[in-house]
Amino acid sequence: MSPGDIFILAVGWILTIAAVAWVGGSLFYLFVLRPASRKGSDASSSSAIANEFRALVGTAVMVLIITGVVLAFDRLTSKYTDVSYVSVLGIKVGLSLWMFWLAGVLQKRRRSRANASLTEEERSSLPLTGRAQRVFSSANLIAIIGIIVFLLSDLLQALFEDALKAV
Repeated sequence: MSPGDIFILAVGWILTIAAVAWVGGSLFYLFVLRPASRKGSDASSSSAIANEFRALVGTAVMVLIITGVVLAFDRLTSKYTDVSYVSVLGIKVGLSLWMFWLAGVLQKRRRSRANASLTEEERSSLPLTGRAQRVFSSANLIAIIGIIVFLLSDLLQALFEDALKAV
């Protein structure tokens, strides 16, 4: 294994850790932190956790962008990369950018309306479109898109490995 191969392996590993931290953190937020804060847990501790998570997301986004550019450049300059790989990579990059944008929107929204959550009674009286809007809220979409991006990463790996086998 050459030093270049070791570098690319390390960059891929760092990218994966950053993605796991962000997507895993998003799932923790959706399924643990948000329900706990709705049940009336300590507001100051929830705020402290949210601030720490924001810092994690900011770091993860920077790491994802830097390592993603390095890996994309490595794969796109390879003679084994074909049109299907480039197409899937384009979809993955587009979804990732959408995720980054949603994270920024979510952060701005949280700052602008602190503690403005609906009660259970208000939530149950929402029309169907209101319920659908809550299902596809920024936080939920970030987790859903993150899971899809992980799937596309595995697909890209499989496409690249298949191209190597064909040689």
